[in-house]
Amino acid sequence: MDLGLQGKVVVIAGGAAGIGRECAEAFAAEGARLAIFDWDADALAETASAIGATGAEVHTERVDVSDARSVDAAHARVIESLGGIDVGFNNAAIITPSKAIEDTSEDDWDRVVGVNLKGVWLCVRAQVRHMRPRGAGAIVNMASAAALVGAPGTTPYTAAKHGVLGITRTVALELATTGVRVNAVAPGTVDTKLNTQLFAGEDPFADALVRQGQPIGRNAHTSEIADAVLWLASERSTFVLGSTLVIDGGFTAQ
Repeated sequence: MDLGLQGKVVVIAGGAAGIGRECAEAFAAEGARLAIFDWDADALAETASAIGATGAEVHTERVDVSDARSVDAAHARVIESLGGIDVGFNNAAIITPSKAIEDTSEDDWDRVVGVNLKGVWLCVRAQVRHMRPRGAGAIVNMASAAALVGAPGTTPYTAAKHGVLGITRTVALELATTGVRVNAVAPGTVDTKLNTQLFAGEDPFADALVRQGQPIGRNAHTSEIADAVLWLASERSTFVLGSTLVIDGGFTAQ
């Protein structure tokens, strides 16, 4: 099935590892031109080298998504170098080890919300400023099943992901008639390094439902999330606006 992504310029924030890297590889396989943003310079260089070796065009930017100047400057350089932005996938995220709210520090809150919520807002803002005048574009934001339910021990992360859905829905409505679409994906637990950080210490809520796995009986593979992201970014989903595609193995159906 042709997704219509050949030659499209795709910005992937948080694209050097995990779901972001899987999506970068998938977009490249569809013939897209990539702009990969990440804070980890070593992972960024390795990812760009590996994907570039396939013949794909890869532009990289070391970006702090919680900083407006860093985000705006990186988008401006992509527009100048690649001629525009057709797709934004705002995936950058961090998480801290599970803690009860009374044990969660202000620094934990500021860092997680700064990346996972403010970072999405800043990237969406930069992309919309470019896409709205062009009358075309697709933005996909990374939410989580934790955007739909409570997840004990993850107050900053869960609050941020709930906020991502608020950004997604609100901006989608602001842009509804402009030709720019904004949607989100909400994965359940995925086999990535990020998720291992949640249980780096003793988990005070090990008996919580969200720790018991997904009804399907396994975690998601990163490729399964990439399939959803590419569909939302493609010309196969042109009537999808302000939606959240839940990919959680049945977890939120319980």
